[in-house]
Amino acid sequence: MNDEPFGPVSIINRFHDLDEAINEANRLPFGLAAYAFTGSERSAHRLASEVESGMISINHLGLALPEVPFGGIKDSGYGTEGGSEAIEAYLETRFVTRKSV
Repeated sequence: MNDEPFGPVSIINRFHDLDEAINEANRLPFGLAAYAFTGSERSAHRLASEVESGMISINHLGLALPEVPFGGIKDSGYGTEGGSEAIEAYLETRFVTRKSV
């Protein structure tokens, strides 16, 4: 569990407490996707805000949908693909205001 695998790989670990789980999730310089299962709303909120991953799925397996952004952080990528966020790099945002004559 020291490399970033690509493919259908499932690794399941148990932890004594949430701090240990978050530390393990953030230990490596990779951050494409993460999955977590918990029965606690407080733990789910902490996982969502503290796990360093471009995508995180909590209590379900729905990450790779075409309408949502797909991308990692740290050494797992730069930027996103898919979703409305993917087109932002190609846009120039402008503000134009005009008074009629």
